[in-house]
Amino acid sequence: MKFNLAQALIFGLLAWTGIAQAVDCEAVRARFQCDTTTKYPLHLSFDDGPALQTTDVLNVLKQEKIPATFFVIASKVDCPAIQKQCKIDHPNEAKVCTQSVHECEQRKQILLQTKQAGHVIGSHSYEHLHYSEVEPKLMREHFRLARQVLDPYLNTSPPLFRLPYGDGWFNREQQPQVLQALKETGFQHIAWQLSAFDWDEKNQQGDKILSNVLEQVCTRKQGGVVLFHDGVHDQLQQGRLFTTTHLKEWIPSLRCVVDFKPLSFFEKGYTPRR
Repeated sequence: MKFNLAQALIFGLLAWTGIAQAVDCEAVRARFQCDTTTKYPLHLSFDDGPALQTTDVLNVLKQEKIPATFFVIASKVDCPAIQKQCKIDHPNEAKVCTQSVHECEQRKQILLQTKQAGHVIGSHSYEHLHYSEVEPKLMREHFRLARQVLDPYLNTSPPLFRLPYGDGWFNREQQPQVLQALKETGFQHIAWQLSAFDWDEKNQQGDKILSNVLEQVCTRKQGGVVLFHDGVHDQLQQGRLFTTTHLKEWIPSLRCVVDFKPLSFFEKGYTPRR
């Protein structure tokens, strides 16, 4: 089908204003060879935040009425530690440190908004490290700090935790000390069954990330907890921009194949707390 200039302009305007376009679910299911009569349960989870763009994700989830879980890097909202380190790094630049603390307070407010929106908040540790490679003393200290710093936001009992890189979970038989340390700190670990692989720049184009998820769901003929990222682990303010920008566009196609569920549909052993 050929579009004339007027049609192209209208299409572009609709896309720019965020008006949802109709999705041909039959075509979506055919493309990924999905069962035509089954919708698979799926739960969205987001790692490495909070970031400024986490608010974009929250807006989409609110509009679409989708529950999600956010696994947060505690050092991003540890404002006293950020201020202390800034004074060491920039002893003669008070304005720099004032700005750093202000940005930290912004992230704390975004995290509070996430909790108030009813989403599950979990820890992604204090820093984004391979904890099977960390000295046991430092590992335990990071787990303790993560629980302490995030305590105002963690909203389950026991509090939930996702290991960075899955390190300590995927290799738990070889590295049992990681999960043991989590247990001693009082956390319950939450893994994932599906990944969007949105951290990989090679996937940050077109609908490759959407395809990653649908290919896994339809090939395996099962849903689960899927891993996305709202933040970037080594960036304090900036989020995972391709994901936060395009999530809204992916939801209609996902709905052709999946039924969004809360985390409790997949994970047991915890209860909500305010």
